[in-house]
Amino acid sequence: MINFNQVDLTDYLIVNDIFRPIMPSQSLYTKEVYGRRGVYYFDKQDEPLEIPVEVTIIEDSWKSYRELVRELAGVLSVNEPKRIIFADEPDRYVEGIVDGSTELDDVLYAGQGTITFFCPDPYYYAIEDEVFTHSGEGTENFTREKGNTESFPLIEIEGTNDGGIITLESDSTKIEFDGELREGETLVFDSDLITAYIEQADGDTRSANNDLNTMDFPYFQVGANQVSVTTSGNANVNEFTIYARSCWK
Repeated sequence: MINFNQVDLTDYLIVNDIFRPIMPSQSLYTKEVYGRRGVYYFDKQDEPLEIPVEVTIIEDSWKSYRELVRELAGVLSVNEPKRIIFADEPDRYVEGIVDGSTELDDVLYAGQGTITFFCPDPYYYAIEDEVFTHSGEGTENFTREKGNTESFPLIEIEGTNDGGIITLESDSTKIEFDGELREGETLVFDSDLITAYIEQADGDTRSANNDLNTMDFPYFQVGANQVSVTTSGNANVNEFTIYARSCWK
């Protein structure tokens, strides 16, 4: 079974095979220096993921076959990556969009072909994320039990600030916010997008990036982690919530 954008694709086709790599392809950043053996290694980067799926579509007549193909085209035609869930990994999803040709080799009322999903973010994410909430300012010690690689969390802080400082500190970084935070607003740190913003009481948002002392956002390892939120001056924290965004390669 493949669920794409909350639609079970097995209502439209038979899945013959799914080609999933062990892990995303990796690009290595190196530099060759004349006279030195090998190269200097600097870093690596996980590349986007491609998942080819071999499928068969079967119907009882040519007319119903073509109608089913058109229905499937409507399901697969989206403007941005959507969640893909595989039956053998029902607790996680990857986001993808159809890439390239979707030609079918037709024989009577059946067709075979390959649908390739392009996943710009190659990681799989927990459907039920690990979420931790702390009342007031202080330190939250927690354990990431899901996933097998570092994650880039979303952290929400409810409180106020008028001339003071709200400090977010993790095992990997320390960020100070000195902007205005009004009653009923929420300060949000999004490590995946490397941005901070404020959710206003009226539902709108405004950027908070210019009110930070650094753009070095936190990340979490699998296992034990720690996040502290403290204040100084005329600042107050009612509650902060951590969305771990636990993930797998």
